Amino acid sequence: MAYLFFALACVVTWALALPAALAWTRHEPPSPFAVACAGLSAFGPTLAAFVLAARERTLGAVFGRWRTSPVWLGVALFAPLVLHLVATLVFVALGGHPSRWFHPPADATQVAALVVFPLGEEFGWRGYAHPRMVARFGLVRGSLVVGAAWGLWHLAYSVTPDAAGFDWFAFTVTMVELPLYALLVAWVFERSNRSMAVAIAFHAGAHLDHIERAPRGEWGLQVAHVAVVAVLAAAAAWSMRSMTQRATRRGSRAAALEKAEAPRGVVDEGRSWQ
Repeated sequence: MAYLFFALACVVTWALALPAALAWTRHEPPSPFAVACAGLSAFGPTLAAFVLAARERTLGAVFGRWRTSPVWLGVALFAPLVLHLVATLVFVALGGHPSRWFHPPADATQVAALVVFPLGEEFGWRGYAHPRMVARFGLVRGSLVVGAAWGLWHLAYSVTPDAAGFDWFAFTVTMVELPLYALLVAWVFERSNRSMAVAIAFHAGAHLDHIERAPRGEWGLQVAHVAVVAVLAAAAAWSMRSMTQRATRRGSRAAALEKAEAPRGVVDEGRSWQ
């Protein structure tokens, strides 16, 4: 069912984003209708999650997990900013000269994206797809599958007015970064008892300081950013593997203890005929 979710999320988003994308490829400003559709396209994953969860009667599991420690909310919200700052420091240490140290929203569209994309995406990626992929593939591989689908979903947004067509550089960076980011989000998501508030906060934090807004000429900053994300994603993967191994050991010990404490003298059903 998770694969049906991926397909439905992409179809809804791509269909709604298409009118604006076609206008940009023709070097024309999109119509108000196309702009409205583009805004609604961000809700493709949430709409897909709602439809499938309603069909499965799991709406509460997808949309109802919110409670967590405020500490995890703070970690999630400010983690992207710290990560971007570290990447910029690496860039400077290697001789780079960033035009800006931070990249906050600069206009109303970017402010709206800070709200719309986390709400439009996270109920799908983390609320619906993450638990199902993790149950099938484990924490690390399941998160990478979600990240790959997350990157592919951005295909429609790789048609930009600046490129006046498909921006292969932006799409390639997206496909490299988002599986890595999926590991980071998964780590804090699991630590916070799978709170949707934490997933949304992390996504909002990435828009609060969006390093992809840096000038394209600062390619060294983009390389430093990918490298830092990769190192932290590897650490998150190691931590999640350790979490899985500890949980497995605890489960094995609990099963052994339960077996050892079982009442003696119980007749083995397999031998009860004797």
